[in-house]
Amino acid sequence: MFSLRLMCPSELSEYVSADLWEEGTCGIRESEGEQGTELIAGFALEAEAAQARARELMARFAKWNPQWEEEPETDWVEMTKESWPPREVGETWFVAAPWNEEPTPAGRTRLVQNPGLACGTGDHPCTQLALAAVAATVRPGDTVADIGSGSAILAVASLLAGARLVAAVDPDEAVVSAARENLALNLRRDEQARCLVVTGSADCLRSETFDVTVANISSTIVLMLAKELLRITKPGGWLILTGFSSDESCAFNGLMEGPQEATLGGWCCLFGKIPGNASGAG
Repeated sequence: MFSLRLMCPSELSEYVSADLWEEGTCGIRESEGEQGTELIAGFALEAEAAQARARELMARFAKWNPQWEEEPETDWVEMTKESWPPREVGETWFVAAPWNEEPTPAGRTRLVQNPGLACGTGDHPCTQLALAAVAATVRPGDTVADIGSGSAILAVASLLAGARLVAAVDPDEAVVSAARENLALNLRRDEQARCLVVTGSADCLRSETFDVTVANISSTIVLMLAKELLRITKPGGWLILTGFSSDESCAFNGLMEGPQEATLGGWCCLFGKIPGNASGAG
């Protein structure tokens, strides 16, 4: 048994963890420190295979000061479970891993999320802000577009909030299977059928189709996609944007009428209604 020890900024830990799961780790231990988040990922390897694998992993994660160590026998599955306690998000959600048996608190909706499924575990501040915005905007019967959906946690939340139809769109083909697995963790088969999982971006969706469009992606990509996000949203529909810092939020104010702003840990989420004629472009 061997482990890869990394130190990364706390705001990036969710994405680095997703990369480690992609590399085949059998479990991750996470702890916060003054310099960021320490991630220790276990790999079940025989000694003769460990050296070559170490070179590959050290090269991929070079920027996070990797350390490769031989470990005593460790129950990595149990350790991973201990590292992912359930959490209350906003005023609505109770995000829990599939193995967690803690009862859902009164007045909250359980959202099951496997920490090994792509980006979007519910731990990152932007994901939490977006989940709260989904609860505030999505109403029964709405159509919702989740752009850059990752594990589809926001798509699942939208369905649980009563959305009639959700399009979960992500350019990474590897994410599609993770999104479908996440849907299966939360919804009956007939409910899953209300979510269209698509490999691509907003440009593959029909104009003026969605009551709510949510994008939890970087500020640069949000700006690049701004016209498309407006195009696919119904006139007067809701736009939810996050994935950027509070300092960057002013770049997006003009996309909505009187946007509401929520912040957490230096990160920002803007949500508001687009002008009645905004989606007519394109």
